Amino acid sequence: MNSEALTSLNDIDTNYPVPRVYDFLSCPENSGFLEYVFKDPFGCHVFPGDIAGYPLDSFFDDMDRDIGQAKQIHLWSYIPTCRYRCHFCQYPTVILNPQATSSRAVFRDLVDCNIKEAIMWLQSVPCLAQAEVGEFNIFGGTPSLLPEPELRRLMDFYRSHFNFSAATMRFEGEPGTLTNDYLRLLKELGFTKISFGAQAFNDRIITACGRMHSAEDCVKTIYNAREIGFEWVSVDLIYGMLGQSVDDVKYDMEKTLELELSHVVCTKLHMEEFMKKRTGVSGERVSLWQKKGPGNINNMNFPGLGKQYQMRELVEQYLLPDYREQPTMYFHQNHQRPEKWKGLITDLDAQYPEVAIGLGGSSKCTRAEAINITGYKKYKQALDENRLPIEDSRGVSSLHREVNAFKMALSTLVPVNDNVFRQRFEGRSFFDNPIICRALMTLVDKALVTADADRVTLTPDGVTLVEAIINTQFVTPEA
Repeated sequence: MNSEALTSLNDIDTNYPVPRVYDFLSCPENSGFLEYVFKDPFGCHVFPGDIAGYPLDSFFDDMDRDIGQAKQIHLWSYIPTCRYRCHFCQYPTVILNPQATSSRAVFRDLVDCNIKEAIMWLQSVPCLAQAEVGEFNIFGGTPSLLPEPELRRLMDFYRSHFNFSAATMRFEGEPGTLTNDYLRLLKELGFTKISFGAQAFNDRIITACGRMHSAEDCVKTIYNAREIGFEWVSVDLIYGMLGQSVDDVKYDMEKTLELELSHVVCTKLHMEEFMKKRTGVSGERVSLWQKKGPGNINNMNFPGLGKQYQMRELVEQYLLPDYREQPTMYFHQNHQRPEKWKGLITDLDAQYPEVAIGLGGSSKCTRAEAINITGYKKYKQALDENRLPIEDSRGVSSLHREVNAFKMALSTLVPVNDNVFRQRFEGRSFFDNPIICRALMTLVDKALVTADADRVTLTPDGVTLVEAIINTQFVTPEA
């Protein structure tokens, strides 16, 4: 086994129990799982196609067919502006000073580009204009940097060109820019959901990751949003960050319960380049932390795997009595609904298309996917030349449609029901798929899932390791 990975797994805080998955990951027979989590690629939201070089015309035909058959779609707009770059960030961003006069032209150009790209999508996929949008998300970057006139112009376009008759609307911001005035503007425009990254409720950790807000700013934003009428406020937290201890995560969980957050995302820090994977927004370059390496930075260290899994177990210990995890990493209070947009694209009885407008966006349906250009100059150049800024497209073979459907369903942490699967695939059982069947034999043997006649359920270890399961076990015999 990888000695460096084992050393990291043995980095354990003796004040807390040995993590539940320790015995599994330290077993030589499971070295592939240990290698995966040690290298730490961000993979659970990645369900790639298996046909490279897929023609764009075929991609659009597939999107049009799937969108025409779907009950709803997920539509999102990516606004890449930021006033600084976080030390863990790999997303495509445009850094600017929002107060500078020159930034006005940048905001105008970004909205112009977003609208132009959306119009080209509507021209390429005729069904898109009539498709019922289930949830519309404006993600970032920091969309809350958009000046009011530009945000109004963007929303006027989307409301007049897409079917928002049943849509919920979600907006991602940053505590330092989600002022009361901006929150009221969002409420007026019809947004009902707010999300932002706190990353931690400890100023020392927030500063170490390069963010320019305080923990108190996060708390004020939560309370202000509630006062203005946003009942759905989702906060992102990360564990495994530079200088972070198991005690720090314990504090974050205590704060989460104290604040009675309706929704919280607790994700492990991922350090592999996003360019190697397909995520909601594809990466452009390595982060500052990656450039400096995994060792000591400013007299601070990253916690090893052992501590990271102790942190994960603290998340479960504190949240699971009153929250449910669905899908992986996304927690919602028991009396609240899970994330709608995630359900639209991952729940086995849905898995509807998503269309991503903006720099680095990733759009997909069951048969194909496409990823946008991640460099802003190249992105803008493509649009100036009246080309959709798509950098790569892939098709999905019939065999892999079933595999991707099963993996997406597994990522929800809900038992995968074969009867629902059969309804999706003309009576075919997932046990009939050779890739799925082979993987299940291994996963049952390793006690990561249980399987009966019509459903597959993750065990507690399987829930913790679901990313590794999805991205190491469902491979073709040739691979």
